[in-house]
Amino acid sequence: MIPIVRALILIREMKLKTLTPLAVALAFLAIAPLAKADWKVVEKTNPLGPGSAVDVLQDGKPVARLVHGEGQIKPYLHVFGTDGELVTNPGLDKEGKGAGLFNHHRGIFIGWNQVSSDLGNYDMWHRGGPGQGRYDIVKFENSTTKNSGSIVAHIKWRATKKDASGSDVIITERRTFRVSRPGGKHTQIDSSFELKAERDVSLGGDLQHAGVHFRAHTEVAKRNKETSYLWEPSEAKGGGRVIHDNHQWVRLLFPIGKRWYTAQEMNSPKNGVKELSWRDYGRFGYFLPKSIKKGEPFNLNFRFAIEEVDAPANAPKQSEAQIKKSQKKCVRRYEAFVKSLD
Repeated sequence: MIPIVRALILIREMKLKTLTPLAVALAFLAIAPLAKADWKVVEKTNPLGPGSAVDVLQDGKPVARLVHGEGQIKPYLHVFGTDGELVTNPGLDKEGKGAGLFNHHRGIFIGWNQVSSDLGNYDMWHRGGPGQGRYDIVKFENSTTKNSGSIVAHIKWRATKKDASGSDVIITERRTFRVSRPGGKHTQIDSSFELKAERDVSLGGDLQHAGVHFRAHTEVAKRNKETSYLWEPSEAKGGGRVIHDNHQWVRLLFPIGKRWYTAQEMNSPKNGVKELSWRDYGRFGYFLPKSIKKGEPFNLNFRFAIEEVDAPANAPKQSEAQIKKSQKKCVRRYEAFVKSLD
């Protein structure tokens, strides 16, 4: 119920119509706080499995959650749906056992399966076996505004051995997720990954195992015939691999229970993306190979938009009218994202 309706009901119940205008105004003031979204960022134990969590809450309800720490292979961001259901893949069950198809893909995440330096070669995509490095969050600088909650994690990418000076750090990173709900209709996540090489580093692999990706819940893998994608430039084609010099955005349509959602990833023109990777089971993202010298920065910016949408008219496929509407919405959001980068 919208706040003004609450106020009118209160006025009627309290019979304020016989009171002064000042009393009526005070009744509205009493209700006004209900109209303001209350954003909080809370550090806690991960309630859905091993490790720790940082929740971004709006009015006490989880909108997003960073999962990290002991028992987790990498930090990643969960996104929650309309009634608090997960729309992203947890990868593990509550006992910490791997669950579902390709469970190393989790939420919104970054990684490369070939990270090479003078400390050796490491798989920072799959993680969890011999020769694997690790992500170590050394501190948080979280904050809120009246319209958003932000998680800022300072992360060290560590090798399994040390150099002559005793350092095992390959990369230092400042990762930011600014979570908001523009208009209250969708979840927007502005994501920045500020990497700094602590030694000469090569970030490589292949487009299926490198870059910044989104993975929908493992339920989607069982319903992969119901998923569909849009992307811009729309003329670019590819069965799981799309090559183009001007990648702008990609959008996945997928089911969770009886609901339908879209997840859009928007690419900053400065990221240097050449390839898009997508799979029908709900994992997609941009391939970003890079060689960086010691001390050099490598900064990446993406925006994600996740929302519940109407069921496909020709289930599981959208009608032409629905597709056009979704394309226009994605274009508007991308244009707003690019403008925000200026």
